[in-house]
Amino acid sequence: MKNKIVVITGGATGIGIAIVKQLMNDNKVVSLDRSDAKITALKAACPKVESIKADVTSNTDLTNAIAHIEKLHGKIDVLINNAGKGSNFDFVNSPESKLAEDVTMEMAINYTAPILLSKKAMPLLKKSSEPIIVIISSGLAYVPMAFLGTYCASKAAIHFVTMSIRHQVAALKIRVVEVLPPVVDTDLSKDATIAKMPADKFAKIFLDKLAKGEDIMNIGQTASLEKFSRFLPKTAFKMLNKAGN
Repeated sequence: MKNKIVVITGGATGIGIAIVKQLMNDNKVVSLDRSDAKITALKAACPKVESIKADVTSNTDLTNAIAHIEKLHGKIDVLINNAGKGSNFDFVNSPESKLAEDVTMEMAINYTAPILLSKKAMPLLKKSSEPIIVIISSGLAYVPMAFLGTYCASKAAIHFVTMSIRHQVAALKIRVVEVLPPVVDTDLSKDATIAKMPADKFAKIFLDKLAKGEDIMNIGQTASLEKFSRFLPKTAFKMLNKAGN
């Protein structure tokens, strides 16, 4: 991919920064992040990347970010909805207030934000000759890890709505790509004990598949997990949770 205007959420850490590093030399990359400290670190590590401070759960922040991008760049070629959040899910022992806070936040970041940002970006995507919306869900949309229950539920939700978005924008010639990563070695997966894919390896595989025209990307062990979940869902759940806890 070259000479594209690429907008990514959560580009300062984890999977996001791995993708940014692969793209920044040949494209104009704009990252939306809400943490000042992470933005500072991103600028130090990737000075070519343009940072916009934005909370993806804030409608105002998203509107302002799109307006800023329109003013400076006039279009978006690739929108990568990457920002995600996962918290430990302890249904038995968590106070109700903590449970409610986590559920609300994870659904807002992992499910609602990609839908609303993609909608807001539509006018700028239509100005591209080859517009692409990328939504990064998770292999855990197929089979959940019990200790990440609400995270997995939010990823299952965005997995299914991505199908609907792809169907509805097909006539507009906007490509909608869903990426279902395996467990990648980031802060989000620090408590998982199963094998983890290095973030830079994931980013390379993702971009190679994007260049080849793949729109549904089951990466790493996710491909096997998807098949296993269809034919032996109870066994898949037991095996994943035995390995993950």
